[in-house]
Amino acid sequence: MGTSVKNQPRQDRTVTRRKAEEPRVLSIGQQRLWYLSQLTPNSPSYNAPFLCRLCGHVDPVAFERALDAVIQRHDVLRTAILMSNGSFVPLVLRKRRADYRNVDLRNLPEGQREAEAQRLIQDESARSFNFSRDPLLRATLFQLSDDEHLFFHDAPHLVFEGGSVTVLYRELSALYNSFAAGENPKLPELPFQYSDFAAWQRNLLQGERLESLMKYWREKLMGAPNISLPLDFPRQSIPTTRGARRFFTIPQNLLASANSFFATAGTSSYRGLCAAFNVLLYCYSAQTDISLGSPFFPRCRGIENLIGFFVNTVVLRTDLSGDPTFRKLIRRVDVVVHGAIVHSDLTFDKILEAVRPPQDLSRSPLFQVNFRAPNQPYPCLQFNGVTATPAQYLDNGTAKFDLALELESATGRACYFEYATDLFKEQTVAQMEADYLNLLAALIAEADTNLGSVSAVTAISRRIGRTGKVPQ
Repeated sequence: MGTSVKNQPRQDRTVTRRKAEEPRVLSIGQQRLWYLSQLTPNSPSYNAPFLCRLCGHVDPVAFERALDAVIQRHDVLRTAILMSNGSFVPLVLRKRRADYRNVDLRNLPEGQREAEAQRLIQDESARSFNFSRDPLLRATLFQLSDDEHLFFHDAPHLVFEGGSVTVLYRELSALYNSFAAGENPKLPELPFQYSDFAAWQRNLLQGERLESLMKYWREKLMGAPNISLPLDFPRQSIPTTRGARRFFTIPQNLLASANSFFATAGTSSYRGLCAAFNVLLYCYSAQTDISLGSPFFPRCRGIENLIGFFVNTVVLRTDLSGDPTFRKLIRRVDVVVHGAIVHSDLTFDKILEAVRPPQDLSRSPLFQVNFRAPNQPYPCLQFNGVTATPAQYLDNGTAKFDLALELESATGRACYFEYATDLFKEQTVAQMEADYLNLLAALIAEADTNLGSVSAVTAISRRIGRTGKVPQ
């Protein structure tokens, strides 16, 4: 038996450069994404396509130079992933330019330009990446008029995630502004590269620490049931990645009330919104043992200025039995999330190795529903003389899980359900959206009422043919 992580000596959580003779490796998360990509070849399901609108004069030469400079700063964007004798060989190219296009649509009638740009963006979003030969950052600047552009960019999750947008836009803005002004840009040197993080992570997950983390997750998740949501279509034995996103906004008065209530209750917006989502899933499934996947950022210093794939998905298993009040359920979720944070170093593939759930190719293991609630909206480019909209995460017609909910808790604007279209109709997900918003308002207003008696819980349960009584 290993000692608990809590009682182990505190480890240095600062990533340092790997030794020169130490070979480059993929991070554990990258390796898992590579394998997943092989299961669905030519699918863009693990891509990260974004779009923003720029109003004002944009210098296309400075723009392209800035993109190339970002790629030169971040080794992960210049990496070709090769296979040799069954092993991964990440090869960092000395020079690699962005796959960049400048598409001028001003020759089209004004009323057709936006539609044509959106058509081309949809086509681009549907393209997959070949990790061994393709540039890993694609970008297109669509010119709609002299002073209006759409900036589209896409990259595989294997090298790029939501947090990378902040780094990309910050550096792209600084570099563009310098180049456009005829100056030499001055960005601080990066203390290490993504390959250094990958080596640090692999060195961290071994020996007694690895044993302790695996013991925790084995005990936490053993016997966790799959969630049984009412489906519109029969589950296929081998699922596809076909999906869609339904975007929505949380009304400002509801968001303000929710964030105020969570603060008063001593919890975060993420945990409170997660608790409400658990209640929604209970209403639809009648289950009181619910497991959600949720991405966590590594607890290490120095990666906040790097582009790369850092998040690790962990499983939040929450017990809703005993007919608790919403306020008491929040306390349960607090405990679950705290435990997940403390033990979040164990990557998802190692969690699977520890728990060894029954094999079922028809659904993702350990959880089928994912939850995210970032507390900051996606950033805007800060080009001098240009006004930009926040980055928008695009729907590329895929879904990684049966169902996912992302809520942006600062403004409530960038929210969406992502769902497998092989399982759910759009009108079903539209009803889920309405149910979640109504449920959130009711749970806040009736926070000290047992869940089985909360007005929205009983209303949803009656509609789908249940009594609304929470099992004891």
